Amino acid sequence: MNKKFSTLVASLLLAGGLFSANAQEKFTLTDAGKTSYYYALKINAGGTATWANGSLAAGTVDESDEVNESNVWKITSVKSNGNAYAWTFVNAEGVKLQFDKDGNFTTDASKVVYDQFSHGSGIIYAVDGNGNKISNRNLTQATVNGKKIYQLNGDGTNVQIFSLPTADVTSEVNDYLGDGFEITIGKTKYVSSSGDLLVWDGAYTLEGNVFTGKLTLTEECYLKKANGKYIVLTTSKWASLSNSLQDSGYKWAEVAKDNINKSNVLANKFTITQPNAIIEEPLEVKVTDANGKGYELMVSTVNGTSYLTVGSADDALNGDEQLVGAASYTRNAEKNANVTENTYVKFGSDNYVDMTKFNDAVLNITRTDEDGETLVAGPACDTYSYFYDDSKNIVKQVVKHLWMPAAQVATAYPEGQWLWNGTAFVNRESGVTLSLTGLREVEGQENVYTDLEYTYTITKVGEPGSTTLGYLNAENDDLLKEAFYIGIPVKATNDTVYIAKDSEGTLYLSADKAEAVEFRLAKVAYGKDENTSAYIASSANTALIQNRKNYASSKTDDGVATDVLNFYSYTLADAVTEETLAWDNTNRTFVLSDNATFNPIVIKNKAEGLYNLVYNLTTADYTAKASNGYTYYYNEKVASNAFCNSRKLYGAHNTAELKISDEAYEFVANDLFIIEKVDAGQHVSGIYGQNIKLFRDADPNYVLYEEGKLLETKDEVLEGFLGLQNIQDATYADMNPAMYVDSAAGLNTWRPEYMLALDVNVVPAGKYCEIHGANAGCKDEHLTDTEGYIEGRYLVNLVDSAKAGRKDCVYQNYAGANYYRLGFVAAKHIADSLVIASDNKVINLTGNAHGNMKICEFAFHYTDASRSAFTIETAYDNEYTVNSETLKTEFKSTQGWIKYHNGVPVVTSQKSEAEVFNLAQTEEEATANETIAASAVTVIAGEGNVTIAGAAGKKVVIANILGQTIANTVLTSDNATIAAPAGVVVVAVEGEAAVKAIVK
Repeated sequence: MNKKFSTLVASLLLAGGLFSANAQEKFTLTDAGKTSYYYALKINAGGTATWANGSLAAGTVDESDEVNESNVWKITSVKSNGNAYAWTFVNAEGVKLQFDKDGNFTTDASKVVYDQFSHGSGIIYAVDGNGNKISNRNLTQATVNGKKIYQLNGDGTNVQIFSLPTADVTSEVNDYLGDGFEITIGKTKYVSSSGDLLVWDGAYTLEGNVFTGKLTLTEECYLKKANGKYIVLTTSKWASLSNSLQDSGYKWAEVAKDNINKSNVLANKFTITQPNAIIEEPLEVKVTDANGKGYELMVSTVNGTSYLTVGSADDALNGDEQLVGAASYTRNAEKNANVTENTYVKFGSDNYVDMTKFNDAVLNITRTDEDGETLVAGPACDTYSYFYDDSKNIVKQVVKHLWMPAAQVATAYPEGQWLWNGTAFVNRESGVTLSLTGLREVEGQENVYTDLEYTYTITKVGEPGSTTLGYLNAENDDLLKEAFYIGIPVKATNDTVYIAKDSEGTLYLSADKAEAVEFRLAKVAYGKDENTSAYIASSANTALIQNRKNYASSKTDDGVATDVLNFYSYTLADAVTEETLAWDNTNRTFVLSDNATFNPIVIKNKAEGLYNLVYNLTTADYTAKASNGYTYYYNEKVASNAFCNSRKLYGAHNTAELKISDEAYEFVANDLFIIEKVDAGQHVSGIYGQNIKLFRDADPNYVLYEEGKLLETKDEVLEGFLGLQNIQDATYADMNPAMYVDSAAGLNTWRPEYMLALDVNVVPAGKYCEIHGANAGCKDEHLTDTEGYIEGRYLVNLVDSAKAGRKDCVYQNYAGANYYRLGFVAAKHIADSLVIASDNKVINLTGNAHGNMKICEFAFHYTDASRSAFTIETAYDNEYTVNSETLKTEFKSTQGWIKYHNGVPVVTSQKSEAEVFNLAQTEEEATANETIAASAVTVIAGEGNVTIAGAAGKKVVIANILGQTIANTVLTSDNATIAAPAGVVVVAVEGEAAVKAIVK
């Protein structure tokens, strides 16, 4: 529709001497009580103002001398990530300013190519979706068939300069903003490669800021505050500021009206100007003195402190009409490219959030847009993207992917938590930063804030410090004592698929748990010392705190704390074969291998019981991509934190295999794992106190036994070697293969260790009289408790004897490595020690960490899932060293296995050489079961019990050999059966001597 502009109210605002003599037109369109501002696109042609007119009939933007609805335009910013990078124009009839590929105005949506614009030096030009100027697409005027039209560099001549109109809002600011207004003083940044787009970059914390609270412009153009005082520019200067800018360094002040013209007042009358029509553009706040000299509000930052001052407002920029009168620090890409930061003043409250309220806090951050969609600030690491400029030069820029759907971020754990470091929010795990500037509190809503574009909820969920939250941590090694299935839950089928392997050892995914690999965890050390702390990896970020002393993990006198995440990295190994899960880079697949290079895995919580397996690769796999004859790389990461160099495992269900993603925070399906404990153990257990025989699994006729002469007198053999012979051979028909199983470390743990002994003598705990040397008939006060113990010949690795020079205790293989023999030596097992009789050497039996066994300890590690055959683990070699710092003697051993070497059992350091054994209980006795009669009382050991005859009405105490009470009761019959664990027990019947019995 092209009718007279009868419904528009026009007001001509003349910008004094600040702008050109040509009128800058601003129109108000009133519709149902709503006011919108429209602007005319002016052409400077011989001083005559003409109007860009959207003519539907002609399909052109035409000139017109009359003001009507087709030639006044509403300007709307186009934003990305909250920043305006371009503008669009729509006239009062709803026609959008848009052009086809040839640069001609069009209303045909199918032909539109250009509809977003920016400006510089008074020229309006088309921009692309990133705000970059499109070459040779400036808005120009042309004459076609005698008619003046507008094109984007069309075929016509007579190119003119266009300016967005400038509105001096001084005389109408009170009407425009109601009963006064507020301004905020901030800083700017520039987007787009051309550097023309000016956007808000947060409010300053200012020294000397008097522009706070509600302001009103009086008729005299004085600026009055709500407290009744007036703002003036004084003759005083900031001592800290240099004079590199003309007239900079003056201080602002607020004074009573009577003092507004005092001699110390440099200037007092204000003009507030909006240099461009777009509301996002900054205001120019100018104050003039009695002679008309102008000073424009500006901020100067020295040594990190920002001061409110002024700059000259009288310097034109190279005749650039749009910026005539603007201060010399107002940046323009073509005219003033050396200026990199502007003072940015805009309407709105300056009661911004005091960001120190986020000190001392671990935070969750969510964002809601105007459509109600809520996203969570997540940990995604910065990446680089690339594009070509007009000269085919590669341009590289950082891309952030912080805002993610809530379901993808674990807000209860560090990946979804943030710290305030005084400058930006920092993700607690990935270390990426999130800049939220200009936040205001939303009235009546706790923890809710706005930057006028989005609404944010920032909630404190904890305090910074040192934590292991969010990661699977084997702090007490409990996790290392178990085996696990690793599975991926499948929601569609309400099932779980597990990492499995076939008969060839190839890994795949299977819903059959029977096929699943039983994994064991092993911590990865990060230091030379094999102590607990050497295994802990840490990731740290800086947080601001409230100057509290004794703050965890940090020096605090300056209010800065280090938030430390502690987590373990693991290798995952097949519990049976001990092969490690590793990435085969050649075949691009996961394998179980003894030789492949592995990288540690961090097991990271996504929810309770659900984990990501983060694979901490040392190098990322970047992909080369060619385009237009150029090669560049993508998926390049900004390494701000260890997790940003990581990737994660996931299950590819279509190929039923384990895969690896490009990065730890990339969203991929099937990346959630469960870790399910395997009920069955990995080592033989439950044989303590039994008599057993050990034989080769490949041939049960070959049995371990005591042979030869390790230690003898002229009358008898006291100690012998461990032998392995065929029991069917008549030569060995008289050998006794039975061995008594005594306890060592970890009896009821994931890895029970045992000692093997012959001819044991069990001495129960008792009493001893230091006065008389015996306890018979002594008073109770004379008696002291004595510990029980077992004496016998215990099987040990003879490495010490070999090192002492006994050549019959060691063999060598072809490579020269030593194999040590084993033998049965006289010793006493008391409490947690084994005391060797020949030299009184004490072996400490506490602790059963893998690879730290003692030479007298043996563990039976199953070799397959059927859990029958096993290898025998023991210490290969031991070492006692003196710690140079603590001066304490420390023990360290190397892992060994029993090997069958040329008919002799020996200890090897190579697991691959280990012999596979099996065992069976035997009725042959390494220690005789005892049936002892005392007067009329009889004690008989059975299977899992003890029967006591002839003791009705008497008190009976049953204890193990360590003196721990198993039963304490008064018998009610002459034939009482009491449950007892397998092994040696001591039975004390009231009035009778204590007797020992071996329960099967």
